Amino acid sequence: MRFFVTEDQITGNQIFLDPSDASHVSRVLRMRPGEKITICCANGQAYLCRLNQVGKREVTAEILSSEVYNNDPTVSVTIYAGLSKGDRMDYLIQKSVECGAARIVPFLSQYCVVRPDPVDLEKKQLRYQRIALEASKQCQRSRVVQVGAISSLKEALAQAVQANCPLFLYEKEQQRSLSSILRHTTAETFSVVAGPEGGFSSEEAAMAVQLGLHCVSVGPRILRCETAPVAALCSIMYQTGNFDIGE
Repeated sequence: MRFFVTEDQITGNQIFLDPSDASHVSRVLRMRPGEKITICCANGQAYLCRLNQVGKREVTAEILSSEVYNNDPTVSVTIYAGLSKGDRMDYLIQKSVECGAARIVPFLSQYCVVRPDPVDLEKKQLRYQRIALEASKQCQRSRVVQVGAISSLKEALAQAVQANCPLFLYEKEQQRSLSSILRHTTAETFSVVAGPEGGFSSEEAAMAVQLGLHCVSVGPRILRCETAPVAALCSIMYQTGNFDIGE
């Protein structure tokens, strides 16, 4: 596991972990002074460090060496996901981070079962960001994947259409498949819009097409709301060579 810091947490050759990471190092991992860890910074550097001070709320590490580290995909994919109940969103966020998503934006649409109030929306977004942070650490991303504020479908579509290849996953689409789009695109930025448990209404699908998104099917089987966007993301990564491990 690696840890993430911002540039203001680095002073000279010393790095100061935030309290939550300090607690994880000391209480969960039970690391001791002298042990080595890897710390990544938003400036694109990965630092090999030796722990100096290890406390329950404060951990400092000395930088031993650094290198430019970037294992992000060559394409940028933003996942726009209809808000779902239970742990489905947790799974979607975790697996999207692991498979290479650049950003995740939850939204509310007509068939969303979950209807949180404004206070709960903020709490959910903070919780989703924590899940993305932990997933980014676990799969050794070079940066923390961000989860945007929970928006409306209209707002999500307005953002999604700005990508080179904006995709709208619709279970009732019969003419155009995801693979047919991916085989003929050289896009560098993608957006994937996927619905909640109840999918999208025909009016919502029509709005997406009118705005300029590609309405596509991901296959003959109906995928769960937490599965469909991850399947589409994996297809994009495969088609663009981002699942290759080299010769």
